[in-house]
Amino acid sequence: MPNVGHPCCDLLSGGASEDDIPAITALAREAHEESRYRHIPYSEEKERKLAMGAFEEGAPHIVLLAFKARAPVGLAACSVGEYHIGTDVRIASIQNISVSRSVRSALGGGRVALGLMQAVHRWAKAQGAQEVTLHGASGVDLQRLHKLAVRIGYEFAGGNYAQFVERN
Repeated sequence: MPNVGHPCCDLLSGGASEDDIPAITALAREAHEESRYRHIPYSEEKERKLAMGAFEEGAPHIVLLAFKARAPVGLAACSVGEYHIGTDVRIASIQNISVSRSVRSALGGGRVALGLMQAVHRWAKAQGAQEVTLHGASGVDLQRLHKLAVRIGYEFAGGNYAQFVERN
C-alpha cells in the first residue's frame, strides 16, 4: 500500500494490510507492556484477529501505521458506528493510539501522534462520522495525550476510571 508523506513520518494510505501484521503486533505488544494492563498476558493471536477484521471489505474499523525510516513507530486503531442508543449519527472511536517509546520522547514523537490523529480524522470523515471520540485508558503519558487532544480541538468529555476487583 502506498505511503502518504507527512512532516513526521510516512503513513499508510487507506490503512494497514495483512502484510503489516508483524509491525502491528510488535507495536501493540510494546504499548501493552507499558500500559496499566501489562499484568494481563498479551495475546498476539487476539491482536492478529482484531487487525484481520479491519482488512475485510466494508469493515467498520481501520488500523493505521506510521513509519519513520521504514521502521514502524506508531499505531492507531479506530472503529465507526451509530451511537449506541441513537440513530442517524455515526461516531468514530479511537480505541488505541500509541507511539513507540523509541520516538515518543524525541522531538518528532508528538508529530507522529498528530499525523495518526489527522489520518484517523480523514478516515472518519470518509466513513460519514460526525464525531470522533478518543479513549485514553492505557495509563501512559495521559497528560501528553490530553494536551494533544485539546490542541487539535477535542473537548474534555469525561474520563476513564478503573478499580481492581478483589478475589476471595
